[in-house]
Amino acid sequence: MKLHFTNGWLQQKISADPDVDIEAGPAIDGDGGHLELANVDNAAPAESRTRVQFRIGLGVLVRKLRRRDGLSVAELARRADVSEEELRQVEHNPNYTARPHLIHQLSNYFSVPLVALSQMAGTTDQIDRVLFNETVRYAAYSDDLGTMSNEERRALDAFVATLVDRAKA
Repeated sequence: MKLHFTNGWLQQKISADPDVDIEAGPAIDGDGGHLELANVDNAAPAESRTRVQFRIGLGVLVRKLRRRDGLSVAELARRADVSEEELRQVEHNPNYTARPHLIHQLSNYFSVPLVALSQMAGTTDQIDRVLFNETVRYAAYSDDLGTMSNEERRALDAFVATLVDRAKA
């Protein structure tokens, strides 16, 4: 699926949002403003309940990746160059919509596809149903108590591999 965003449209959206960080992400000028998204043949409009469930999965994923690397919220915020408060909101508040800067920085820091994190954050109009189902399944079976077991690490690695595979699809 290809979306076409003109530079004028992007500039209008950026200037209309007082909270947007205009330094986030790469410049959109080299490819004429085309963004390639994951194959969303199994896509459906992201409804409110779906967005909340996706965001729960995003919070679990970020928390697990942070724990895997042995980082506190403050340390991850510093290393990924994001707001500590926003990071806490993403991890614990499924009604919070993460800003694009945070999603981009986490994608880069953890090497997780941006398109997957964007869908999980609920910032896209279309969602990949396979990704949604895998996210909900992963979040439902995740336990945040104590240190990560080898089984939890394998489950996390498998889920990240799924995110990468869905981004390539």
